[in-house]
Amino acid sequence: MTTSRTSDEVERRKNAKGRPRFPRTLEEDFGLACRALRVRLAVLVGLNWPSPKYQKDPVGFFRDVLGIELAPHQIEIVEAVRDHKRVAVASGHKIGKSLILAGLALWFFCSFPDARVVMSSTTSRQVDAILWRELRKLHAGAGRCVACKREDPHGMTISAPCPHSAIVDGEPHELARSGLKTTGFREVVGFTAREAEAVAGISGANLLWEVDEASGVADTIFEAIQGNRAAGARIVMTSNPTKTEGYFFEAFERKKDLWKTFQISSESVAGYAIPGLCSQEWIDEMRAEYGADSVFFMVRVLGKFPLGEAGKIISLHDITEAQNRWLDAPAVGRLRLGVDPAGPGGMGDESAFALRRGVKILSLTTRRGLTPDGHLTEVLGILSENPTPREEPAIVVVDREGEVGARVYACFAAHLQTHAGAFVLAGVRSSERRADPRRLYDLVRDELWANLRDWIKAGGAIPEDYKLEKELHAPEWRLDVHNRQKATGKPELRKLLGRSPDRADALTLAAWDPVIQVNTGPQKPTELYDQPREINAYEIDGLGGTTDPVYG
Repeated sequence: MTTSRTSDEVERRKNAKGRPRFPRTLEEDFGLACRALRVRLAVLVGLNWPSPKYQKDPVGFFRDVLGIELAPHQIEIVEAVRDHKRVAVASGHKIGKSLILAGLALWFFCSFPDARVVMSSTTSRQVDAILWRELRKLHAGAGRCVACKREDPHGMTISAPCPHSAIVDGEPHELARSGLKTTGFREVVGFTAREAEAVAGISGANLLWEVDEASGVADTIFEAIQGNRAAGARIVMTSNPTKTEGYFFEAFERKKDLWKTFQISSESVAGYAIPGLCSQEWIDEMRAEYGADSVFFMVRVLGKFPLGEAGKIISLHDITEAQNRWLDAPAVGRLRLGVDPAGPGGMGDESAFALRRGVKILSLTTRRGLTPDGHLTEVLGILSENPTPREEPAIVVVDREGEVGARVYACFAAHLQTHAGAFVLAGVRSSERRADPRRLYDLVRDELWANLRDWIKAGGAIPEDYKLEKELHAPEWRLDVHNRQKATGKPELRKLLGRSPDRADALTLAAWDPVIQVNTGPQKPTELYDQPREINAYEIDGLGGTTDPVYG
């Protein structure tokens, strides 16, 4: 008998957070009781966890208890964790790292008394939505061996536990922080690598640390983990090798004698017909998008460290970290829109619009063939989709370089003559030289790139966009005759990329916090540069002196 749930009942039974909450139905109660009975029977007639049966046979645990047939490279990693205290895996994408880590956590949990497993990664999404979700799936599907799953894929005649398997005890909570815990003080828990206080003090005779995306984990966290390993705990690190410094990189270089290491290419696993592993189609797409000689292909497909990063303004590691932060990044602060205009010709460069609030780029859009009025329409549309009630108007920063930029800027300024307060307008001429008291940079454009680099390193978050990441990674620092830093010139970037770096240029403008100066009165757009009146110095940075008078 099923309990009916009307919309009125849904509203009455919502909890304090507004989420539907129902009493369990008879079917749900019966299902939970059946599972509890199966677990009890499994204890009485089968394995009683923790059991030493699979301590020396983790591959057998995957096969018999989790019902998973591992690929050869996965078997090597699993057996290495059994045989070595320190294991590090550098790899391309989609080699099955999450499954390996989740399965190893359950193997350790089931095989050793007083077992403690700590799973960690750089972001809460990586911990909860990837690692912990994989563990919960494996836990729910445990109890049927590979052979029985093949014979009866849907469990219609051979239910869990099958004669060759056992159900994993305990019930994992929804979030990794709450963990999987059972009697005998065995547990599996998960934290983000930023939570240093969670790391401190975790110890035990049978302890396994699992650190995913280890390239992005701070050395201070690893130092805390090392202090907790004094009793002989195991540690396994996995990551795409995005960074040529730090604890993870050292495991493959200066400290390689202390670690059992693996470098696994996605190409080596593409031939296995195993769900979740990368496909040859994906590898071909990566080769077409980035090029087989690119650092992106080297890291994300071949699993090799990017040793040619010296001189890059923004490293691949910083780009990757900014992408990884994007989903969790808070969007707090005044809206800023960077606009890199392009001409009305449909075959030329793209006009790019990067919208930022605080540390997060909310959107990145491109258009072709826009007139100055078309640029204005696009800006007004973007701002209308991101309203800012009861706060200051958005700041629109336009590259007014050249004839195209000047016309777009004048069009925006003319709009503000009749729509005062619609937004605050700032103009930048990126090719100008200016009096730089520090004498670090040659052009305004160079300082824009330096500012973007600092913004990303300080926690800026960007969406995944393969064109954007190529544009961000392409520029390098060079010194001019006066020992000032110059970013790779735009003509050279066009040759490297096969296009103009429009997205990155818009991002440099969005990341800049200009001095706010406002002209008021009936001046014509061409007169906006006369006698500016500064009314608010807003988060002034080194570029404050380059901004044109702002009209709002």
